[in-house]
Amino acid sequence: MESASFNLLDEPWIRVRTADGDLKEVSLTALIADAHQFVDFAGEISTQDAAILRLVEAVLLGALRTDERTEDEALDTWQTLWSGGRFDSERFSPYLEAVRDRFDLLHPATPFLQVAGLTTASGKRSGLTKLIAEVPDGHQFFTTRAGSDLTSLSLAEAARWLVHCQAFDPSGIKTGALGDERVKGGRGYPFGYPAWAGNLGLVLAQGGTLFETLLLNLPLTMSGPQDLPSWEREPNGPGQDTLHPAPHGPADLFTWPSRRLRLFTEGGRVVDVQVSNGDRLPPQNLHPFEPMCAWRYSKAQSKKGEHVLMPVMHDPARRIWQGLGPLLHQHRDFSDGKQPAVLEWVATLSQAQILPADYSLSLRIVGAEYGPQNSTIADLVDDRMAASVAAVTDPTLAQAALTAADLAKGGVVALANLAGNLNRAAGGEGNAREATFELGYHRLDGLYRQWLSTLRDPERSLDYLEDWSHRARDVLRRAGDDLVSQAGQGALVGRTVTLQNRTVLLDAGLAQRWFHLALAKTFPSTPSVDQETA
Repeated sequence: MESASFNLLDEPWIRVRTADGDLKEVSLTALIADAHQFVDFAGEISTQDAAILRLVEAVLLGALRTDERTEDEALDTWQTLWSGGRFDSERFSPYLEAVRDRFDLLHPATPFLQVAGLTTASGKRSGLTKLIAEVPDGHQFFTTRAGSDLTSLSLAEAARWLVHCQAFDPSGIKTGALGDERVKGGRGYPFGYPAWAGNLGLVLAQGGTLFETLLLNLPLTMSGPQDLPSWEREPNGPGQDTLHPAPHGPADLFTWPSRRLRLFTEGGRVVDVQVSNGDRLPPQNLHPFEPMCAWRYSKAQSKKGEHVLMPVMHDPARRIWQGLGPLLHQHRDFSDGKQPAVLEWVATLSQAQILPADYSLSLRIVGAEYGPQNSTIADLVDDRMAASVAAVTDPTLAQAALTAADLAKGGVVALANLAGNLNRAAGGEGNAREATFELGYHRLDGLYRQWLSTLRDPERSLDYLEDWSHRARDVLRRAGDDLVSQAGQGALVGRTVTLQNRTVLLDAGLAQRWFHLALAKTFPSTPSVDQETA
């Protein structure tokens, strides 16, 4: 017999990790009530966790919504919540009860994040693999079963992927929904953009518990009385919502209906899905509403008299500390951009002495990289590192962190040049240079993360940088010496080459001397906070 209801307020469906390292599924109500007992979300993939985090933030914003609040009022509200150490169920229960019907996954009229009765002219559906994040060649990110063998999902798992699909679904041709005037020949043609969160390089501030994480990322100052999550709006039909063409705040964005969806069930399990186009949302200039992303000035998209900001995306090939500039808004290339509002809020909390400067948080980046035409998910980004509040909010310490990353880059370039010169000395064309970049960053990765976690006192920024300079130089020197020892007889003997219009006998010894000189130049004994490396 078919389940008549699966209400996400009551049924366990959100996967979390406890302080003991155990995994469990909890309902939305239990998650809020017991968030202080959980360490983090623990879904199938990182983007799913980010999507559910944003969903829960929208619930909190809805429950805490008032008329326009000042920053001082927002600080008072936040401090009251933080000092409680847990969410007060009495404060959130009335709101959840008021929207209860909209959280029923199987509701006949208003199914959660879906369109009741959504169908196609032909009766065809999309197939469950369209609900799950895919990569090229059909390899799914989740590992419990192969896509070709996917015949059904539990209601709990389907709910998680439903939230993920609304947030990160790729662009591309969709199943054409009956009643959508945009459909041609049974097809919903691409918008060019993925679902909303897929346009973003997400930046999150994570605390010691889910309770702390949810509060650190709660954008109270950005949300006003018109900022309604999707479950407080009229249910969507199959076509575009022309009465609501743009978001009014973060809760609106966190639940933006990028897709029109419908789950199909048999025997209490989800056996199929329809994924159709929803409401198109270009990413230009949405920084007043989107708090979990850095923004860059786009000269190409800015017209006369217009200043267009675009989301900063994460590069899967780079570690979080290699792209700190836009996150901390300390880099010359991002002077016309905007750092993530979530970090601006952390800075405000610190300046108001509500959040201690030595409080240790985890700075996390999450995102999806899409393939051609944004039609597939090609890769995922998920990286984090520990830092004090002072390290990511104090301008002097933030600049020191960025300077250290720049120094690391210069040192890695020196190591790569050494590899290239050793290759030339042995008779090659210097092609070994490119492969050595990853070696250098790998050697420095743990060292940088540990070093950043020690930054606390702005007055000691030069001491921190001198410490970094010595330690990074030593690590790279040892890496370079290893390359020399492994270079082989040909490199030791060397050969005559022309470099920069000079003819020299290049051997391993000369390459090593050049490398040591480059390290000494890159890592001076007394570095300055704003030093630019050669």
